[in-house]
Amino acid sequence: MTSVATAPKRPGTSVSGRFGLTLVRRRNLELWAFLVPAIVFFAIFFLFPLGYGVFMSTTDFTTGTFITGEAPFVGFQNFLDIFRADATGIAIVNTLTITVVAVSAELVIGLALALLFTRRFPGSRWLPALILIPWLLPAVVVATIWKSLLAGDGAINDVLRTLGLPTNAWLADPTTALACVIIVAVWASLPYWSTILAAALKQVPVEHLEAASLDGAGAGKRLLHIIIPSIWPVISVLVVMSVVFNLLIVDLVLALTQGGPANSTMTLGVLSYRSAFQLFEFGHAGAYGMLLLVISLGFAIVYTWLSARRERAER
Repeated sequence: MTSVATAPKRPGTSVSGRFGLTLVRRRNLELWAFLVPAIVFFAIFFLFPLGYGVFMSTTDFTTGTFITGEAPFVGFQNFLDIFRADATGIAIVNTLTITVVAVSAELVIGLALALLFTRRFPGSRWLPALILIPWLLPAVVVATIWKSLLAGDGAINDVLRTLGLPTNAWLADPTTALACVIIVAVWASLPYWSTILAAALKQVPVEHLEAASLDGAGAGKRLLHIIIPSIWPVISVLVVMSVVFNLLIVDLVLALTQGGPANSTMTLGVLSYRSAFQLFEFGHAGAYGMLLLVISLGFAIVYTWLSARRERAER
């Protein structure tokens, strides 16, 4: 009895093998089809502006550069120039003050309003929609309205005179101008905070709140140990977005005070704007931009460290 020898099959030549390989290739193509537009967008709108900003901050970039394309390399001279300017130190302090105070106030007041909106009271249905109006207004419109209210002959001083309280030219006084800028910035951002947090509060497990209440936990303990941990991811995103917005605040300050009086409301964003579009010192403007980037990275590092520490504590 003879046996017929069969040739060994080569791997990958079966129908199922070829079909599986085709599926893998198709999935890879689909992944790249989604990734390539994102990579291109990231490169055009992030990497290129960032690289160009670094280039501008290390060169003598002037209006003539746009025509000739020549920008002599000056190294760190632009950074030395801006740090020698008296306004830079004031702007750094003001920028950090606005960011820290505004974000803290937006978090506390926004959460308080969000908790209020979860309750039933007269007007509870239409008030959340009405409160969105300030956030929908452009920053220049908001600043113009508040500038008229805070003027020496504005409505706020009229009310104070009626009550027999002292009045002031709030935006023209170096001791009160920065506080006014912070108040306006918080007022403009509160609708966004309260709306997002109110939506997040709807995801808090009701059974957990009821169980804690039955166990004798007061409102403060329920807030600290149940509500805030449940909505912490939302709070984290809002804090990051608000930090970036307040660090880069320009239009609101320009419309309210233009950085005055006596640089009392000057910020790094305003200095960068002035250097680029008023003095046409684009190298200095790029240096201010890089300084803002370093400060933003500092906030990001602190935020990442605190978030990691919080996750370890929860484990």
